[in-house]
Amino acid sequence: MEIDSFVQEERLCIFALLAGKPVWQSSDSCINVCSELDWKRCLAVHLWYMLPPTASIANALCKYEEAFQGTSDHERYACAPLPPYLDDSGLGLLEDEEFEEMGESKRPLYDICFHLLKLYSDRRYSLQQLLDPCTVTADRLDYRLSWHLWNVLQALNYSHLSEQCQGLLHASYAAQLESAGLWEMAIFVLLHIPDTSRRERAVREMLNLHCSLEETEDSAEKEQFLTERLHVPVQWIHEAKAIRACREGDKHREALHLYRAGRWNRCHRLIIQHLASDAIINENHTYLLEFLEGLAKPERFMLIQDWDTSGRVFLDYIHVIRTLQAIQQLEGPGYELERLHTEVTSLCSRIELIQCPTAKDRLAQSEMAKRVANILRVVLSLQQGGESADLLHIPLRHLAPHIGRLPMPEDYALEELRGLTQSYLRELIVSQ
Repeated sequence: MEIDSFVQEERLCIFALLAGKPVWQSSDSCINVCSELDWKRCLAVHLWYMLPPTASIANALCKYEEAFQGTSDHERYACAPLPPYLDDSGLGLLEDEEFEEMGESKRPLYDICFHLLKLYSDRRYSLQQLLDPCTVTADRLDYRLSWHLWNVLQALNYSHLSEQCQGLLHASYAAQLESAGLWEMAIFVLLHIPDTSRRERAVREMLNLHCSLEETEDSAEKEQFLTERLHVPVQWIHEAKAIRACREGDKHREALHLYRAGRWNRCHRLIIQHLASDAIINENHTYLLEFLEGLAKPERFMLIQDWDTSGRVFLDYIHVIRTLQAIQQLEGPGYELERLHTEVTSLCSRIELIQCPTAKDRLAQSEMAKRVANILRVVLSLQQGGESADLLHIPLRHLAPHIGRLPMPEDYALEELRGLTQSYLRELIVSQ
């Protein structure tokens, strides 16, 4: 009778919908109730009108997938669940053959909301597809929503994302934050890496790139955030600064930050190789003492290679100088003089153990030897007769065994030999 030809198409769509017929062939045309609906409305239509009231979300999704993919019984009649940025691209109703012609890299992606519904229906659903940035944005490097969504899913006990994909997620979002100048927040992201060694390595690499040697208000705030809020070990920050100082050739700051980082052995080696000689030559003993006294603690020097023949020698040398200065201000320092004499004689045999690969090191060693020789004379003089005693009247037997072991250049050695010769001649004259 073709009565339907006299009914408006919109009314026919309503009748077909109420009848549970998504597609109906009328006398004049094919009525598709989903033709002008977005994918969310298409899914709702299938849930509310195409399925019984007891049907689940999973049933509705299955029915909707048949609608936009097509089956042997009917062709595709609903749009695919594309992300919002692809809604108007015309990819929603492409045939499978057209997908193959486009290639896998151009295959349309599904909206993140569709993936969430699939996950709700099946806890084993692929999280890799769900967390792909392309489900949300055309920018493949924008991992903001993906990373935060992954943390929410973890809180809901969804954990079947491969370790490789987790690493990609953390590294990509951290790189995105870093490129925006938020490197301290990138460290917050990297701290979510589950593997301990990889997490530490990633955080340290980020610190090495961005920790500054300049003490500014901004850098102080960021370091405070890292240590107090994120609980990043302060030693990691100082080690990163030491690496930067090394790149810039700043040996003083490198040693300072190695010390603060607890890298006792490396700090000691750097001080001996680059800083100690300058401090001795320029008599900057206070500067050198700050490092060496800290390294001399028992729990630290036990970890330092060659401490007894390097750092300890410099430390004892400075202590001897300062002890002598203090003793000269005392009255009747008998016990202190005896102890100082023991320390000086011990030092005479250890100065030669210092490694001197450069001319500057040899000069510093010579200055130490010459000063220790003078200190020994002063100590022996004080033991014999007080401050007014003549340094030339010290018995040769007290000087020669110790001064002979001091490493001196020729001019210093000749000067000491002259003094010893005069002492020897004086003793001969007195004995006759």
